[in-house]
Amino acid sequence: MNLIKTFLLLILCILLISACGKAENTSTSNSSKKEESVGTKEKLNVKITLDKEITNNKIIILSGKSNLPKGTKLRIRLEHKNSHKNSIVNTAVEKDGSFEYKFFNEGDTVFDDGKYFIYVETLPVLEQTEVIQKIFGDNGSNLTGSQISGDSELKATAEINLKINNSEVISEEETLPKDKDAEEEENEVYTSEEVDDNSKEDKIDLLQDDEIDMLKDDAEIAIKTIIEENYKTTSIEKIEINEDMGSSEKNKLIALVYLSFDALNTSKTAYNMVEMYSDDLAANIGKDNDTVNQIAVFWKVPYIDEEETVAKFSYERSGEHMKITDKVSSLK
Repeated sequence: MNLIKTFLLLILCILLISACGKAENTSTSNSSKKEESVGTKEKLNVKITLDKEITNNKIIILSGKSNLPKGTKLRIRLEHKNSHKNSIVNTAVEKDGSFEYKFFNEGDTVFDDGKYFIYVETLPVLEQTEVIQKIFGDNGSNLTGSQISGDSELKATAEINLKINNSEVISEEETLPKDKDAEEEENEVYTSEEVDDNSKEDKIDLLQDDEIDMLKDDAEIAIKTIIEENYKTTSIEKIEINEDMGSSEKNKLIALVYLSFDALNTSKTAYNMVEMYSDDLAANIGKDNDTVNQIAVFWKVPYIDEEETVAKFSYERSGEHMKITDKVSSLK
């Protein structure tokens, strides 16, 4: 009988040891799978290539291609090696991963001789849209590749160099063959000085048009970004950016922003919300984009009235800030 008891006890011990071993293996397996899942989280191996073009030493065009997602915000910095002059601008990546920016000097003047550096980097993760933040990960933890750098936060960077030598610039008149008959015919109507002056004025006008168009695009992107990131119950109907012809300063803009407040609220609550959003939008634009001199925000509230504009708030620049100049509403 004692022998049978001993035998049964031995079998029971073996079963217990076996069960513990299986539990440990299962736990180890689950832990390994969890670690593997974390370790294989999708990374973005960033690739950015840059190219540049210099037009008559007056325009520097930076173009880039990348595998960054659409809407990624970039900072571009142009530095002159032999001076403290630099230009810093923000732009965003297009759907195909491309981006471009044109640098001008005021007054259609050439850039100074010397070596220039153009640096491109992604803005901090918290300044990106929510979609981009998820792709980049906390502090850029999902970014990888040779163009990724940073300590507390990772960012993608790229750079390109260029050299300006004004002694090598050849004017268009020197490169074009002269037609003697045409020249004589032209001189019958215009003096050579008049021709040169007209040609120069045309070029300046074209450059100024290009510059103001880029400033308009930058202002529109900035306004869209502020609205989409901060006002979740708001939709954009349209944004119009016009040159401020009444300003004594060059390249100043007026922004007309047409919005819809889509939440279901009482008339009074709707007014409080659209007023708060308008004030915030004006404050952010005043701080982030010094080309916008005036901004007017027009509101529809479909829950109250589907067709009519029910509120308008107007602001104008006062130093680095925007001050309210007019408010009209049928909501109160």
